[in-house]
Amino acid sequence: MPLSRSVLDAIPRTRLFALLDQQPALTVLQAPHGFGTRTLVASWLHRGGATDRDVTWVDATAAAEPSAAGAAERCGKQIRNLPDLGARVLVVAGVPSAWAAVVLEAVRVVLERCPSANAVVTLHGTIRPSHAAAVRDIDCRWIGADQLCFSVSDTVELCRARDLSLGEEKCADLRNAMGGVPPLVATAVSMLRIAPVAPVDTDRRLVPAVDRVVDDYVQQRLSSLDDAAREGALEVAVLRHCTVVEASETTGIASCEELLELLDSVGLMFGRFHGMHRSWAWPPAVRDRVLDLARRERPDDIDRALILLAEKNLEAGNYADAAAYAVDANEWDTAVHLIDEHWSDLVAQDFEMLVHLLRVIPDEIADRRPGIAAGRALFLNTLAEHPMLHVDLPTDPDELDTIGAGPDAAEILHVGLVQAIALRMAGSLREAGDRATTLIPLVDAMQAHQPHNVSAQLPTIRLQWAIGMQLAGDLQIATSEFELSYRDALKAGFDFVVLNAAGSIAANWALLGDPMRADEWITAESLVDTSVGYWDDMIRVGGRVARTLVALDRLDNDQAKTTLDLLGVPPAGEELWGLVAYAHTQHALSTGDAYTGVSWLHRIIDGHRGLHQLGALSDVLLTATEIDLHLALGNGNRARTLAESDTTGHPLIVVATARMELLTGHPDEARAVLSRITWPSCGWPRAHLEALLIEAAATLYTDRDNATRAWARAVTLAETFGNRRVFTTVPTRARDELVATSGIAAPEGVPDSVFPDMVVEIALTPRELAVLVQLNRGVERKDLADTLFVSYNTIKTQLRSIYSKLAVHSISEALVRARELGLLK
Repeated sequence: MPLSRSVLDAIPRTRLFALLDQQPALTVLQAPHGFGTRTLVASWLHRGGATDRDVTWVDATAAAEPSAAGAAERCGKQIRNLPDLGARVLVVAGVPSAWAAVVLEAVRVVLERCPSANAVVTLHGTIRPSHAAAVRDIDCRWIGADQLCFSVSDTVELCRARDLSLGEEKCADLRNAMGGVPPLVATAVSMLRIAPVAPVDTDRRLVPAVDRVVDDYVQQRLSSLDDAAREGALEVAVLRHCTVVEASETTGIASCEELLELLDSVGLMFGRFHGMHRSWAWPPAVRDRVLDLARRERPDDIDRALILLAEKNLEAGNYADAAAYAVDANEWDTAVHLIDEHWSDLVAQDFEMLVHLLRVIPDEIADRRPGIAAGRALFLNTLAEHPMLHVDLPTDPDELDTIGAGPDAAEILHVGLVQAIALRMAGSLREAGDRATTLIPLVDAMQAHQPHNVSAQLPTIRLQWAIGMQLAGDLQIATSEFELSYRDALKAGFDFVVLNAAGSIAANWALLGDPMRADEWITAESLVDTSVGYWDDMIRVGGRVARTLVALDRLDNDQAKTTLDLLGVPPAGEELWGLVAYAHTQHALSTGDAYTGVSWLHRIIDGHRGLHQLGALSDVLLTATEIDLHLALGNGNRARTLAESDTTGHPLIVVATARMELLTGHPDEARAVLSRITWPSCGWPRAHLEALLIEAAATLYTDRDNATRAWARAVTLAETFGNRRVFTTVPTRARDELVATSGIAAPEGVPDSVFPDMVVEIALTPRELAVLVQLNRGVERKDLADTLFVSYNTIKTQLRSIYSKLAVHSISEALVRARELGLLK
């Protein structure tokens, strides 16, 4: 294994090292010259790859010059004649793509002779499918140039290793501008060390120093081609990506395969081969330069070809490519029309391309199209101080109905959409939900009078509104909007909206406490058996929360855990973080791990403070859950402090508060708390069910007829909804006595309650609490009598009582325990 300076200085490529660590029988890395595949493999081995295994390294180009006759055969013979490798790793580095068939055949022979060995081959260029036939029966991983490109984290690591303080955001800009092409990124980093500036300016254009890096790269590689190949490169530049057939049809060049292979080998295009077919793509920055050259030499031909490509892709339903080719041709009206008409498709198919298109459309064009302006405001992080935020919109339903038939409807709709989402992003969830609700009459009127101006984007608009309503806690109206979004998206074939809406509806019903209705929408979500790329994990959060809660309600904790593992810890920007946290903490409560639940809850709230608004859905769900978690832990004081701090009066928190009163020995107070809500019409079946059980337990010894009626209703309602977990929320002793008293059994297989039969609550007298408050403020013990205007003996008596109640032996222990119980803030 060669240990050159480049190997020793190479940054760790964690993502690629992980692929190499999997060690199938054969790994083939295929990329142009300059991509550092040889260095990558050597640094992987040097840093511990293939631990405890010896390496046999064959440098393919050492067999002879690539142009020498019989060089491939000599290389193949050298490989076949290797001695028994045992369990070694064979690396064949620097194989020209023209030699691939011979070299891979030789590697196959060695691997068949030495089944415990593994091989890694690095190719310059992309292999022909026919050449891959030699290893078709071998466990083989193909790693192409697109995978070898630098990620943002790779770029950050490279800058750090080269002592360039660029920051993650600017590293991301550099990586995206260079397309991650290793030699481009590495050269740009070296240039920026000399002239440390941001790689792109405020208009997202490359700064001169970085721009020269791309120019030099392209000119150097074009100059290595003969005249015919250079001319072919300019013709192929109209295509963003292509197969051999597509390149031939567009350019009319008969020998396109050889041309594409040549452009691949010199690093102008990237070939892709994953075991079956080949295609090629330009790195965006490289194509921009080549396309500029082509346009300067024959502008009319290039623009005509680009327009034809836009039309062809539109007919094929490839809306992202169609819009991109229209932008390439500076056909702005066509581009913005495509974006307006196929907004949802673009979001689902190629979100990154949509962001690029929105960025390059000139301001004067975008500002004339409300939909484009809205998209730029939302996806280009230009919401802050955006003029749309300061537009006063009408709120009267009759006025909006009139506007919906007129020419200003589309503009007002998109301004309202931007404002609703901006409010949501700013954490003003209630205001965001209200803004969306206000605009519903406008949409209804537009559908009646000018559907062509709203239909294409309506599924996405309704989806965004519904998310805001959901986060604000308006689950009923949110569900209605999600259902409308779902139906429109299903008809239009917008899979990402269908998945998101169905999963969100399922989550709403699961939160409300109706597992059977949640199941219907979980099934609807599962019928869309496809991945939607960039958005896939994000839009499945609602459905996974629903699956978790439904499994918990059916006492299937293992299934709930499986789905929770898919949810994981919500990232900082996850809007549904509160639902994810609720699912995790409810699982902790159900499985008797309340301490972990409390710790997890506090940690996740701390990470999402900016999205945690008083009275919003996350606040309600997590406040109610935290009360219950403390009750499960026997922390009656902490549960009471939380309950008394609530100002929402939400059914879930009212139920948790009533349970706190019941478990701390105050059944009459529990009933008084429950009387604040008209339960049958509260809209929360889960809370209604738990309220009936608390009512039954609270009157078990004072009004057995009422207890029996409440128990019977709870059992019937729980059966209707398919909720068995609810019976684990009533104290086990009370549940057993209610069964015996009423003769109505609880469902079979329900475990003991997650709460103790009684929860201790430590009550301090006002005088005792005053002593603790003063001590907490730093008042010395000897000064307490004077501060509180009592005798020293009184202070001693009060301290003894405090120690006894808190089960402590010193002032410091008393203060710690009081804080734990919530007696002190």
